[in-house]
Amino acid sequence: MAIRIVTDSTSDIPREVAQNLGISIVPLTVSFGKEAYRDGIDLSNKEFYSKLVQSKTLPKTSQPSIGEFVDIYKMHAQHDNEIISMHISNKLSGTYRTALLARDAMGSDCHIDVVDSESVSMGLGLSVVATAKAVRDGASFKEAMEIAHRSTKQTHLVAFLQTLEYLERGGRLGKGKALLGSLLHIKPIIAVREGEVQPFGMARTTKGALYRLYDFVNMLMHITGLSIMYTTVSKEVEILAKLLAPLFPRDFILVAQAGSILGTHTGPGTVAVAALVE
Repeated sequence: MAIRIVTDSTSDIPREVAQNLGISIVPLTVSFGKEAYRDGIDLSNKEFYSKLVQSKTLPKTSQPSIGEFVDIYKMHAQHDNEIISMHISNKLSGTYRTALLARDAMGSDCHIDVVDSESVSMGLGLSVVATAKAVRDGASFKEAMEIAHRSTKQTHLVAFLQTLEYLERGGRLGKGKALLGSLLHIKPIIAVREGEVQPFGMARTTKGALYRLYDFVNMLMHITGLSIMYTTVSKEVEILAKLLAPLFPRDFILVAQAGSILGTHTGPGTVAVAALVE
């Protein structure tokens, strides 16, 4: 039986990777005033970050509708017997809950399981890619679901931001609120743990923050997937990639630019690492 993998655009999986593995991506929406754009479709990343910097107010993000999920599920149900739908942490977005409602609306048309990744960006993306590769290599639905659930517990994501302003204004700061008021001229470092944003540390300079990300990865054992994410900077990505190359083959490090949803809540200048371990 054919198995299809579905995720949402907060996964930040590079488009060519998604296409090669047959991963379908349901877009979230970002709105500047009355203008709404589907993440990764109606607005390029370059155009989005230009608007973000120029905008006097923070754009709003919204999850896909039930209808959007139903449409893609129905499209796949015509050809595929089973769907694994993997999404951003339920604590960060209502996308997972919407996918559940869409699954229920499908009835018995197709066997659909929905997975809460408890992460975001390539923290979600690495789990999706691992599951899709297993399906490509002949895994059964049960085997693929085991990989999907196991990988959500084995994925780590740490990021440094230029400021906590965007997370605070977007209401996604979680336990990281404890850092507010004490970070003048300091780079806050956050982690996604148990599905929410939590404080991880701080650094006084960008160079120091990059070494903190390196140190974090260096502590991990048996890395099977590694990704570097960024919003607007690329020079720092290359520096970090060179630092990480002795720990994980450079050619296999997935570099991904965060789309408009993550960018809205983290802001310009963000750099992050996500690792999948056994």
